[in-house]
Amino acid sequence: MEAYELIIVGGGAAGMLCAIEAKKSGIKNVLLIEKDNILGGALCLGNYNISNELKITGKFYRTYLIEEYERYNIETKLNTMVLKIEENNEVLCTSSANGIEKIKCKKIILANGAKEGSRKAVTMVGSRCSGIYTVGMAKKVFAMDMVPGRKIPIDGWNTLYMIEKELKRSNVEVVGIISDKEEINTYGLTENIYYDYEISNIEGTGRVEKAILSNDEEEIEVECDSILFAKQQLSDGLVAMRSGIKLNPDTTGPEVNDEYMTSKEKVYACGNGIYIHDYIEEIERESELLIEEIINN
Repeated sequence: MEAYELIIVGGGAAGMLCAIEAKKSGIKNVLLIEKDNILGGALCLGNYNISNELKITGKFYRTYLIEEYERYNIETKLNTMVLKIEENNEVLCTSSANGIEKIKCKKIILANGAKEGSRKAVTMVGSRCSGIYTVGMAKKVFAMDMVPGRKIPIDGWNTLYMIEKELKRSNVEVVGIISDKEEINTYGLTENIYYDYEISNIEGTGRVEKAILSNDEEEIEVECDSILFAKQQLSDGLVAMRSGIKLNPDTTGPEVNDEYMTSKEKVYACGNGIYIHDYIEEIERESELLIEEIINN
């Protein structure tokens, strides 16, 4: 069985930063495991500012990070899904190339990043029709020079900043934003805010045709050809949950102490996987502190 000093689960910003910092600090035997076929995670589609100090987009930062990452010849497994962390810190993972395998290591960092709130996270009924997107899904559609729809209500407002440029550039008609706050930044997308409403039903034959919005007093119909969910992101605690690691109910990611250790000995976590960070500088500093902690203990 292979054995590593450090395995990092997740190849987004936090995972790559931890791997780079580990190599800089003298940890030689490092493995990074990423479920997708490329590194970068959310940075890959990040054409919005991610910095508190400079104007840097996620895509620009990824280019810099990839160059730095490649300098250190970090061993990487792409297209590999980590299923769970078993006893004695054995990482159980699967890939089309190697099937199911166990990889032994001394210490592990969970850097799984964030996941989007979607229709599944909303209590509603309705037709199982096409035209229902999260922000991340819509960005991928835009990246293929296509549009997710022409007449769209947006449920939520937390992640509008991630997609407002694409919506404006493609002349998508945003017919309204469903919000739990009366005053939000709409980025000039619409003047119509459905405050304190929720989607109670989605109707359509084949594709979305209308959304039914309701509150305690009334029910209204909104004609549309797509629906976009811009809900607040949540920390991805799936691997932690499968591994019997205690989760933080407020963030849905693994709970960590002041040293970033989880409830499982020698398993750490950082980045958006423990809570949603506002800026990349926070993740950079956190990665440095975590690797320092791992070296000293």
